Parts: sequence; C-alpha cells; structure tokens
Amino acid sequence: MKEVKVSALILAFAVFAAASGQAQAAQRDHHSALFEHLCSGQSDPAPHHKLGERLADHLKLNDAQKAAYTEFKEARLKALADSKAKLCAKEPDLSSFEERLVFSQAFLEARLDALKAENPKLIAFYNSLDAKQKKKFDRFRVRMAR
Repeated sequence: MKEVKVSALILAFAVFAAASGQAQAAQRDHHSALFEHLCSGQSDPAPHHKLGERLADHLKLNDAQKAAYTEFKEARLKALADSKAKLCAKEPDLSSFEERLVFSQAFLEARLDALKAENPKLIAFYNSLDAKQKKKFDRFRVRMAR
C-alpha cells in the first residue's frame, strides 16, 4: 500500500514538473540535466545502502536474516541497474511537453518494474524478522517516509 502511495506521489510530481510554466528552452535544459544526472554515475545508490546497513545493524540480524537481507540488497541493485539501463539506452527528446510526459511515464514504468522485481525479496526478508524486529523495521520505514 505504501508503494502505491509513493508511486502516486511520484506520478503527481512528474506531471506537475512536466507541466510547469517555464520557458521551453529552460525546460529543455532542466529536463536534459535531470536525464544526465539519472544516467550518470552521480545517481549512485550507495547512500541508500548505507542507510539499509544501519537498519540491518539496528535490527541485530541472525545469519539467516542476514542472508535474506543480502538477497534483497542484490535484487534491488540488479533491479535499479536494469531500470537505469532501460532508461539510459538512448537519450530522449525532451523538447516538447508530450515527450517529457512520455519520458516520465517510461521512468515510472521502469521504477514499477524494479519494485516488482525486488519486492519478493524484501517481503521474504521482512517475514524472516521476529515481532520485535518487525516493529523496529516498521518504525524506521514510517520515519523515512516523512
């Protein structure tokens, strides 16, 4: 359910960003810069993994849980790499409103595909936690959603 809310928020933001009243030339530069950032090495997921490692340390995982967490982490890295490769295969023409919407849709579809690929491993990891760990995990996720 939270993924749906996050996806809806991302979609609303993408539509709002694409529909802004900026001059077309400024929009083209702005959107090209976003594409370049997405497809460059600067969009490294490492900071998110450091946060995940902190959570894993906080949960005091046993060996089986560590293995489940590692499987999730690897699935997430692969899903993100696959979605980035799909989006960055060729630079889109972002000069028109319609093309920016098409790219926004492609971005959201790639992210949805990534979520579908990684969620089974996240669910398996979550199900490996005991009640106390699940409570800590849930609190952490609520705080991160703010």
